[in-house]
Amino acid sequence: MKRMPCTNTVYAAFAGLALMTASVGVLAEDDAALWAALAEGGKIVMIRHTQSEEATAEVSKHLAEDGDCSREQNLSAEGREQAEALGARFREHGVAVDAVLSSEFCRARQTAEVAFGEYESWSALNLAEILPASEAEWLMEDVRERIGDFSGEGSLVMVSHRSNINTITFQQTEPGDMVVVEPDDFGGFTVLGTLVRE
Repeated sequence: MKRMPCTNTVYAAFAGLALMTASVGVLAEDDAALWAALAEGGKIVMIRHTQSEEATAEVSKHLAEDGDCSREQNLSAEGREQAEALGARFREHGVAVDAVLSSEFCRARQTAEVAFGEYESWSALNLAEILPASEAEWLMEDVRERIGDFSGEGSLVMVSHRSNINTITFQQTEPGDMVVVEPDDFGGFTVLGTLVRE
């Protein structure tokens, strides 16, 4: 498997954020190769939460401080089925999961719980558009460092949002899509490819 070298890429994380530098290589793979890589362990999977219910922009960007999902956008019935199927794919391919981290938003937490059972909420994975630019910038850096420093025997799963995943991996995702990432030996990482939701 040929690896493309990591390159320094200057990009705007979000509108209004300062330009940042990231070291990310991209290596396209087919699904079978990506699942095989995950089964080897030591990878990170960034997952966009599955399909959510229709909601206004105000509701979709609202994070209830007390975790009350009645005041947030939730997964639709279809989204729950997608999350169940997502977890089943990991089991079918023999992928061991060391830990699951999730955005604090209900639709992300619901995806993590339905797919994997146990998970830990992590504010660094929260929808970045709701954060002040300066806070979003350093939280994104926390995520990059967590990815680059990962050395587990299984895989680390991160359930987040489209814009967050695009900023970190430069990959566009639909609900339930998974971006597979491999840390390098220098605190950076390589994007191996994307597994599209079935």
